[in-house]
Amino acid sequence: MKKIVITGGLGYIGFELCKIYSGYSWNDKITVIDNKFSSERVNQLRKWNMNFVHADIRKIDEVKKYLNEADIVHHLAGITEVPRTEFELNAEKDKELNDVAERGTEVVLSETPKNCKIIFPSTHVVFEGKQDLIKDIDEKFEKLPVLPYAISKDNNEEQIKKSGKNYIILRLASVYGYSTDTMRLNIMPNLFAKITSQNGTIRLFGGGKQLKSLVPLIDTARCFKFMEEKNEIQKEIFNVSKDSITVEDVAKLCKAINSKLEIIKTNDKIPNQGYSLSNKKLLNSGFKFLYSLEESLKEMISKWS
Repeated sequence: MKKIVITGGLGYIGFELCKIYSGYSWNDKITVIDNKFSSERVNQLRKWNMNFVHADIRKIDEVKKYLNEADIVHHLAGITEVPRTEFELNAEKDKELNDVAERGTEVVLSETPKNCKIIFPSTHVVFEGKQDLIKDIDEKFEKLPVLPYAISKDNNEEQIKKSGKNYIILRLASVYGYSTDTMRLNIMPNLFAKITSQNGTIRLFGGGKQLKSLVPLIDTARCFKFMEEKNEIQKEIFNVSKDSITVEDVAKLCKAINSKLEIIKTNDKIPNQGYSLSNKKLLNSGFKFLYSLEESLKEMISKWS
């Protein structure tokens, strides 16, 4: 029996991961730690035979008992409602973001056993400072974080790599897909699907030519489970990206699903031309993506119509 801890397990990715583990929860001891509380989701966890701990990952006394005995930690705890541009920066919120990221990761690293496997979600935006269009960025490509969220993830990567622990770092592309009550409408495909479901208008800034790396929510959660199971994969970084596609082409997929959608191109400035992540290393590890962007868009549009 494995003892598995999922921090941030009530969140967008975390709860999807819990759904996958629900089929294994009678064989493994699974503990979900989150400082937020959703009665619907907590009740569901209990039905899945999972233990829920309402705690802040930064407070050692509240979480050490569970971390001390963990075989696996999926460390998903962190602030995700973050500024996307320099104009949205807020010093107080940035300080809290950094504290949760750095202190929370420090607690996980210090309180887990030597042989515990730590699986951590980093982000594609560690490359956000690249101004030129770059395709198929691999795991060794030089990072250039600019905004606080990307900087905090970059710092976390270095914390984890220097810890000496057994780790897997997953650099996630933009994660999209339907979730019951934690929809991220700041993610482009989710927002476009919402607009499409309402017969609305999508405005393509800069003509929609920006290149994006995307990955389905369910496949993202599946990748965490896959990495947990692969004992031979240790101390590695993987890009987790399925689709490399322009913003305009995502809008066109939505238009093909609902012809009432209107698309307008604008000349507004965009921060960069975009970039895409190479998933060659991940695919070579044996992982397979199962879900498509079109399927996910159809599901979201159907749910919201």
